[in-house]
Amino acid sequence: MEEGSQRDLFSPIVNSDALMGPFLLTARLFTTGIFVFYIVNEIIRARGPNGLLYMAIAVQLAGVVLVALGYQTRFAALLLAVYILISLLFRANAGLTIGFEMTMLKDLAIAAGFMFMFAYGPGPLSVDAQRARTEPDRTGYGSYRYSLIIPDNLGLGMLLLVGRVLSTLVFFVYGTHKFMNTPGTRVYMITHNPHVPTDLVYLAIITQFLFPTMILLGYKTRYGALALSGFCLIATSLFHTQFGIHSEVEQFVLDFAIAGGFLFMFAYGPGPLSFDVWLCRAKSPKKLGSVIEKSDVSLAG
Repeated sequence: MEEGSQRDLFSPIVNSDALMGPFLLTARLFTTGIFVFYIVNEIIRARGPNGLLYMAIAVQLAGVVLVALGYQTRFAALLLAVYILISLLFRANAGLTIGFEMTMLKDLAIAAGFMFMFAYGPGPLSVDAQRARTEPDRTGYGSYRYSLIIPDNLGLGMLLLVGRVLSTLVFFVYGTHKFMNTPGTRVYMITHNPHVPTDLVYLAIITQFLFPTMILLGYKTRYGALALSGFCLIATSLFHTQFGIHSEVEQFVLDFAIAGGFLFMFAYGPGPLSFDVWLCRAKSPKKLGSVIEKSDVSLAG
């Protein structure tokens, strides 16, 4: 399961199907939670027959079910990523606001997670993986369908480089806001959870610059991805638990979805265009060739 990264503390974990199966199943469920939220919200707010709304609900529901099962995962991940981008275009027509801009950045980070899922598949605990085990001739099942999107390892590298950029934008923006307006951030923290020490804002600022930079460069990517996934889960559990408020629930599930995407990045690495792979190439060309071959096979997921 290791993709082009140097061996590190996590190598025994990510190379164990028994451990990574449940781990990536949890990650898939995290990524789909936001769509469940949107589906329920759209059903509740529906006013009479609306063909476009029904189509949006059907697309999201199909993507959620397929990703949760790990069946036709590459198709489902691509479907949901494209849906996010299209929905952002529609929502932008209503006029940009600060609230929309922040939600937009989180949506882009979620789309980035689906790019990693699209590239590498759902993990060992999935229908796709089971079919590959029971039907060896399907190891490359469906890969030809996406050859125009990922024609080779350079295409894969470009796709995941874009994914890394999109996944880190929200942290750079939030980190800059905290740095430029630290007193206002302290007030926000007190308002949302007075039990949390406000001095933690400095740790948050460091986190939102340091680890996104590591991911952007593709250096020690597993450490950065795991740190940001944990940051999302902890921060939203501390400051977005006012579940009686619609916007707070949305932020809660958005952050969980972002965390799920980073768990996929943790499992598979940053992709070919990264310092992790370049360092691996410099140290062991033969090992890198084996790793790249594994990456090609994993595209069948």
